[in-house]
Amino acid sequence: MKFKKILIVFLLILLFSAFLIILPLEKNDADKRNFKPWEAEGLNSIWAEPQNLKGAEPLNSESKEKQILEVQEPRIQAISPEISGIELEEKAEPTRSFRTYIWDYKGYEWHLMLMLDEERYQLYKERTRKRDYDLFASDPYDDRLIKNIAETLMDLAGKYGLKDAEIPGLCASFVQSLNYTSDLISSGYDQYPRFPYETLYENGGDCEDKSILSAAILQEMGYEVVLLELPEHMALGVRSCPGFSGESFAYKKDVYYYLETTGSDWNIGEMPEEYTNLPVKVIPVFKRPFIDLDFKGVCEYKNKKGIVDIEVKMKNVGSETAENTFIYVALQAREEGVIWDEIKSEAFQVEPEELYYYTAEGLVVPEGENFRIYVQAFGKNIISEAIMSDWVFL
Repeated sequence: MKFKKILIVFLLILLFSAFLIILPLEKNDADKRNFKPWEAEGLNSIWAEPQNLKGAEPLNSESKEKQILEVQEPRIQAISPEISGIELEEKAEPTRSFRTYIWDYKGYEWHLMLMLDEERYQLYKERTRKRDYDLFASDPYDDRLIKNIAETLMDLAGKYGLKDAEIPGLCASFVQSLNYTSDLISSGYDQYPRFPYETLYENGGDCEDKSILSAAILQEMGYEVVLLELPEHMALGVRSCPGFSGESFAYKKDVYYYLETTGSDWNIGEMPEEYTNLPVKVIPVFKRPFIDLDFKGVCEYKNKKGIVDIEVKMKNVGSETAENTFIYVALQAREEGVIWDEIKSEAFQVEPEELYYYTAEGLVVPEGENFRIYVQAFGKNIISEAIMSDWVFL
């Protein structure tokens, strides 16, 4: 009996030792397992490892160990009650789930595993689509997730000896492996561009969704990219690097090589035959503010004149803070260049996804005159936006 007890203890020690050998943890990694529930929000596990397929040439690697990264993805920022934006409540049991992606590149099978959150995904779905394509790619709220993916792919590319000209192909092959789903089937809309987080969560999208995701990752990897808009299609352009060849486009004294993000096994510079000789619009991708402007006005007739109150609503749907911004409100006359009354706000700034309200009260228009409300937003780093009402006869 005593011998059996000793044998059992010995086997347990041996099993525990084997477990430690299979999953080696540094001290910092072990400490991460002791996180508090509220610290676990947004925790991602990114795991990537290429597996040799039959007939593939061996990649140069210093280590064949499985790479496990525990990375902290930022919460979507909570916005104060006075403004509308993205808000995420703290919950003890967030609705997280794993997404595993498997794809082939250079004769190897590559794996990537992400932990994504359903509540955050729902918040992305609630955001307006009324913004330019490049602003989906440069969206700041998934910067940490995109950075983690980019760093993981770059680290693996270095470990397994990929050449500089082959690294963008690793990212492209990952995105090409995602499912293709049309906007009409998946959303009910003819055009419904998605944020990178949505495409990853849904494990697919259409041509613009995959191009947006590719642009976000490749930019974080250090490559200059543009979106290429063709009739009924979108692809990516990657700035020329040594080793690139094939179909390319000139833009601002630089050359960008075509990169197809749908289908599979498309290399940089290879363009599907049906898109050759079609017009191409080049869309640069960079962080910038973008203003969505709206207003409502009320006119009251009093003392033989009109008193007009106007409430202006401005939202920054861009990817960068709108700085030193002003709102100008005027009551325009029919006669060109004539203004019945006007007012300009103090300078302010608006963060991405933030709403700003401005009220212009007591603007005066003479009795019996026509007028229309003119509202303009302008500032240090925004493109001026102006809207106006129909003509009103007092």
